[in-house]
Amino acid sequence: MNIINKNTLLAAVLAGSIFSGYAKDKAAGFTLAAGTPLTEAVVDSCWANRENEDNQKIIADYLITKPEVPKDYATSWKTARLVSFIGNFGVGQSRFVDTIAGVDLFDYGAKAGLQAQTLKPTAVEGYLWYAVDLGSYGLAKGVFAAASGAKPGMAALEKARAIDPSYEGYASSRILGRYYQELPGMFGGDMKKAEALIKGAADAAPKYRNNWVFLGQYYIAAGKYESANAACKKAQDLPETDGKYEEMRFTKEDNVCLKKAHS
Repeated sequence: MNIINKNTLLAAVLAGSIFSGYAKDKAAGFTLAAGTPLTEAVVDSCWANRENEDNQKIIADYLITKPEVPKDYATSWKTARLVSFIGNFGVGQSRFVDTIAGVDLFDYGAKAGLQAQTLKPTAVEGYLWYAVDLGSYGLAKGVFAAASGAKPGMAALEKARAIDPSYEGYASSRILGRYYQELPGMFGGDMKKAEALIKGAADAAPKYRNNWVFLGQYYIAAGKYESANAACKKAQDLPETDGKYEEMRFTKEDNVCLKKAHS
């Protein structure tokens, strides 16, 4: 048996678990030349234009060159967030998830998040996006790397919870709960802590669909199928609040949860 379940932990650490803010397609006129200096304005443009596969290819090709991240807090954490999206959604899902190319990309994103922490240690964004990219890096590198990277990732999530627990729909609690759910006991896994954290996120941010998806997935893992069905139905009934590619993933995961709850 694997030390860590890659498929389910992947759902926890991916940026799709936490992105908020809907962005419409903005395909026309988006360009990004190789060698363009990375600035906050460049990252913001990429983020605004991310909901289009042609644009995603452009952004991915730019990010894999690892442009230098300036020692600026906003640029640093926004770069880490952008890496999370590009590495895990749309064209990046097949290109970077569990691949050698993903190892390099997510390492780049994690370092940007770590730099953000150093530049502004009292702000939440650097800790959360560092943890997300670090988790994706570990999964791309291999199951043992994912397990060994859990400790610093969980520590960053605890710091994020202490600074601003409500950030991105209580994402730090939700993701930390999944870590406790998926890690074996010898690596710090704890199902009671997992339930408290994930249910706490759903109770605190009940309009955030992915909190209920995570809770339903927890109940599946715990063998509580009626509770899983109720949680995933709740997720299904809530309105979309995220971008197109994020919502596609949420819907797919919710449908899988409902199917398992009825099996």
